[in-house]
Amino acid sequence: MSMPTSPTRLLTCDACGATLPFEPEHAGMKCRCGGCGKILTVPGEEEEKEEKEPAPKYVSFVCRVCQTILSARVEHVGRKTKCPDCYALTEVPPPPKAKKKRIPDAMHGQQYGLWGVDEAPSSEELTARLPKFFPVYCRLCNTLMHAQPKQVGMKLKCPDCGVKTLVVEPPPKRPAASVMVPDGEEYQIDEAATPGPRPVPVPPALVEGKSRAVYREKLQEEYGKRSKIPRLPTVQGVFSMLVRPPIPTWWLGLSCALTAAVLLGAMVLNSAGGGFDAIMALCFFAMGCIIGVLWFSANAALWCSILTDSSEGNDRLFNTPSAVPHEWLGEMLFVGLSLAVSIIPGWAIGTVISNQGISIGLSMLLCFPIALLSALERGSPIEVISIRILKSLVRRPALWLLLYLQIAALAGICVWIGTKLVPDYLYFFCPIAIAASLLYFRLLGRFAWWLAESMPAEDGG
Repeated sequence: MSMPTSPTRLLTCDACGATLPFEPEHAGMKCRCGGCGKILTVPGEEEEKEEKEPAPKYVSFVCRVCQTILSARVEHVGRKTKCPDCYALTEVPPPPKAKKKRIPDAMHGQQYGLWGVDEAPSSEELTARLPKFFPVYCRLCNTLMHAQPKQVGMKLKCPDCGVKTLVVEPPPKRPAASVMVPDGEEYQIDEAATPGPRPVPVPPALVEGKSRAVYREKLQEEYGKRSKIPRLPTVQGVFSMLVRPPIPTWWLGLSCALTAAVLLGAMVLNSAGGGFDAIMALCFFAMGCIIGVLWFSANAALWCSILTDSSEGNDRLFNTPSAVPHEWLGEMLFVGLSLAVSIIPGWAIGTVISNQGISIGLSMLLCFPIALLSALERGSPIEVISIRILKSLVRRPALWLLLYLQIAALAGICVWIGTKLVPDYLYFFCPIAIAASLLYFRLLGRFAWWLAESMPAEDGG
């Protein structure tokens, strides 16, 4: 639709700056400003073209040193003025040239129009006149942009990352599938067919009984797949878990960590003296303590995993310790508190007989298995005494005697190897000590499995 134009022009009042509309045929006539009331003369076409902006009275500029904004009269152009901040002299520049005021085309003529009753286009025609856009995604940051069909083959610059993306022609739209069912494909009712028997409701008690029976059968089948307990669990099949992954990998890493801690301890002992040697000795001692704590916590996590999996009759380590150090804190509490409780009786007896080394060793040999198994059976590192474990000492003394003999034999072998290797080959003894500790907890786990299978079920756990 072509919009009719109007010859209406605009007149600006030089007193208040108000804008007044006028018609060209009123040139030379007097009019009053609606803002300030000043009498104005309507300019003609030539006067309108020659109308210029009034000359400015002041000019603004900045100090050449401190960039302070200064102002001066136009008649002082070319002179020098002093800055009130830095007292530097700056020459007053001429005022900038006035830019020609641009009046938008929409201010001339009508901006809105009305269609006639028969001239108004339909909504489809209006939609067709609108420019077509389709989505384009940036190839780097996936920003959504829009392009027109005429921009196919060109590159659009992403407003976020600035990367240019080639505009590819969008795929043609598929016609929408009809939601109506074609004739002849509707559901048909067969009047000749007879209805089937109605389902008989099953009582909930019968359904629950069947589900319990199925669960019991699955449980018995799964239990039958588990390895059966041998006649002597602490003797038969003890080494099967220790030679399978991931225990050899853990053994190697823990042996290296223990060797590093022993090496730092030796450096601390050899760094005798003051000054720089004392500082180095202190650094080696701090590093040795950190490595020692991490080593003990990792060992405790591995020991508890071996013990719990062995107590369930497994010949492979399924519950592998986590590689995150802060998750070893729970197992370290179990082993550390049980070890501390087992040392207390030996220390108390050693103060009386004046031989604390032997008394502490015997106390650990006898009390540590009881304290650790009690804590694991109760599920708390603080509860190191369990009634069930104490009852087993009375009801199964032969099993406990065999366990203590095996632990004593293992300790004797380690002591004999240590006396042979420690004086000259201290670092070779570290892997042997780690292997002996893994074997010790494997024996303790197999013993817990044997004890649980032989104790009466009414004692709990």
